[in-house]
Amino acid sequence: MSISYQQEILSLPIGGLQVKIARVANFDELLDELIAKGSEHPDYSDERIPYWADLWHSALALGHYLTEHPVVGPGTTVTEIGCGLGLPGLVAGLLGGRVTFTDYLPEAVDMARYNWALNSDQAADFLTMDWREPLPAARAQLLLASDVAYEQRAFEPLLHTFEQLTLPGARIIITEPSRQLTSPWLLELARKYPKHSRHLVTQEYRGVSVKVNVMDIDVSTD
Repeated sequence: MSISYQQEILSLPIGGLQVKIARVANFDELLDELIAKGSEHPDYSDERIPYWADLWHSALALGHYLTEHPVVGPGTTVTEIGCGLGLPGLVAGLLGGRVTFTDYLPEAVDMARYNWALNSDQAADFLTMDWREPLPAARAQLLLASDVAYEQRAFEPLLHTFEQLTLPGARIIITEPSRQLTSPWLLELARKYPKHSRHLVTQEYRGVSVKVNVMDIDVSTD
């Protein structure tokens, strides 16, 4: 498939993998296009900011985590929510997982599909999905989410999505930058899912270091 956006293709060493990721080079132009639509346009009022177009530290941290821990095996069903460019799901797929990429914006789903094709000729699924209305087809043994809790209005829908999309005995792995806004939400997750680990990692990207929370949740009740 082809993508109309001006691209920059990165080659990233992640664990023992070499992953190709296309990001949108003209991010500011996409933001200007959103602003130009005006405050009455649904894209503007719903704050559909094109965060999906860039690569973020939390996605890299999650990709590295997957290569460093025995999380994904051959045939593991994996769903990435808010996939953006799709790096964590792509890493999971290269490790043998059967991946479903989901995002609220179809442009993001298209970019994830494009990035998948850059790295693999295996099958994967791609769904446009609103967190407020999770799709049963996206239920999986492993749920991945990087940098999804950047707005307080998303906190409750995300909790509902986690409940709806995890199969019995599933794992949820979340990476979030150390934002003060997100701290209460992570604490709520810790109370809801007592079987979890949480630690802070330093992720570097393009000369910038960011502290990223990594939360690995076991949803089983035994």
